Amino acid sequence: MNIPSERLNNLVRLGYTPEEARFLYIVATHSGYFTHRQFLEFSGTKPGKHSQKFLAKLLTEKHATYHTYQSGGRVYHVFSRTVFKAIDREDLRTRRRHELDYIQTRLITLDFVLSNLEHEYLETEAEKVPFFENIMKVNGDLLPAKVYASKISASRTTRYFVDRFPIFVRNSPSVSPLLTFTFVDPGSATLKAFCTHLQTYRALLRSIPQFEFIYVAPLDRFFKAAEAEFSRIVLGRFTGTSYQELFKYFRLRKAWESGERVAAAEVVFLNSARRQFSDKTVETLYQKWVQGAVNDQEVCASQAIATREISGTFWAQKCGDSLAVFSRPSKDLGERPAEIRWERLSRAFSPEAPQP
Repeated sequence: MNIPSERLNNLVRLGYTPEEARFLYIVATHSGYFTHRQFLEFSGTKPGKHSQKFLAKLLTEKHATYHTYQSGGRVYHVFSRTVFKAIDREDLRTRRRHELDYIQTRLITLDFVLSNLEHEYLETEAEKVPFFENIMKVNGDLLPAKVYASKISASRTTRYFVDRFPIFVRNSPSVSPLLTFTFVDPGSATLKAFCTHLQTYRALLRSIPQFEFIYVAPLDRFFKAAEAEFSRIVLGRFTGTSYQELFKYFRLRKAWESGERVAAAEVVFLNSARRQFSDKTVETLYQKWVQGAVNDQEVCASQAIATREISGTFWAQKCGDSLAVFSRPSKDLGERPAEIRWERLSRAFSPEAPQP
């Protein structure tokens, strides 16, 4: 991971050592949250003055706050606009407060990034969009997007890659650079969120001839199921039968949208087909077909191009040691009272810290 020296120098000017500045940059960019143990593992040190000075500095300068959980362990939250401005990341949502699921997801994300520092990350929307459009030559309509409506005016803003899961180019001396996507599961009860994510990314992934996808989770219970869903949703290819289903979907959808009567059994097929053919490329094709801009033969030709060979490799990785902060006694996490003499001071300005 190559971090611009100017951004690190800006953090050093705020009073941090080069090592602390590097860790702070990684946390602010990829997570917003971290634990004491994550800093210890990053710095290769044991609990003591080294980490105490760093945490005390963060809290005293009001660059971070913390929340203490029932285990006694603390999760630190970097929220200061000063820090994010120093690294040119003022628009990141990580400095806002979040629900527990989000915090756990970001902690696992940080675990993953800290264990894969040798790769080059596409860190923000401003880096990802031009990379895919200009370097990968991907149509911007295929990028995962979300539209936000203003609460004050009627304006709408489209944002891309809002999940902020790590995307990086894997650098290895034995293989060619490989574009890598990830999904971080904080320990969900189902794969619903994962499937939704794959649906959102499917058009983009199918436009890339070769890539790898890593499903990251603290438990391995869904590893096989996640791989099956990846194969079904992302790598599923149109067959001869599927062409017939595509035309059936087009015909039924047109009838439904025209207000014509559609049999119950066909409504079931239609709902299933909406999920199967949810790519933006298929949507564009449907609109042209409805308008008469393309005929049935041209639909077949377009789909033949869309179904070029895709080489997508799926991996599942167990990650999330930092979640121990929510369950293990604080003494097992290196959170000894002797190392938190600033605790009373931080409570005076830390809205997330417990009140006396």
